Amino acid sequence: MVRRTKEQAEATRAQLLDAAEALFCDKGVASTTLDMIARAAGVTRGAVYWHFKNKAEIFEAVCDRATSPMETMLDTLVAEPGEDPLGSLERQACEILQLIARDARMRAVLEILFRGFDGGPEFAEYLAREEESKRDCRCQIESVLEAAGARGQLPPDVSPAKAAIAVTAFVGGLMHDWVLDGDYDLADMAPYLTRVFFNGLRST
Repeated sequence: MVRRTKEQAEATRAQLLDAAEALFCDKGVASTTLDMIARAAGVTRGAVYWHFKNKAEIFEAVCDRATSPMETMLDTLVAEPGEDPLGSLERQACEILQLIARDARMRAVLEILFRGFDGGPEFAEYLAREEESKRDCRCQIESVLEAAGARGQLPPDVSPAKAAIAVTAFVGGLMHDWVLDGDYDLADMAPYLTRVFFNGLRST
């Protein structure tokens, strides 16, 4: 019985996240209320508060559910950059772009993030954590590039810190451009685009 109750709770949480994601996409974060999420999920408002303390926490869970695969991929690369760190970083950048192109949920969440929102002061903590997460991501990429530099894969005058900024701008810029106004096949173009970019970093 306990296991069934736990499974039911997990199912209800998933229903709430699905409903919130659809409403955030359709109506925007600011215009979506907890009552709307509860009705769309087919549960009571009390069920919403059982799982989440406010809309900001629901929004964060919606975003984390979609973007955690990218974070996991980067964590794995940092832990083991291998003998070809720059090549591994290039392949992962390509895989991330292709993942976004093929995952409707991830694209929906990124569209919500990129279009911006005014959710009020309750989102201040989330936005601060998001900025910290971006900085951590750049630091992780920098550590991979430091490994690449140690193996002579970067020109001597290329700073891993500055190169990390370039990599995050390249991947983030492509994500932003394609999600908001993509009129091309990102999954198909990703290998070419990443190859051209990383060839510009690579030591000749």
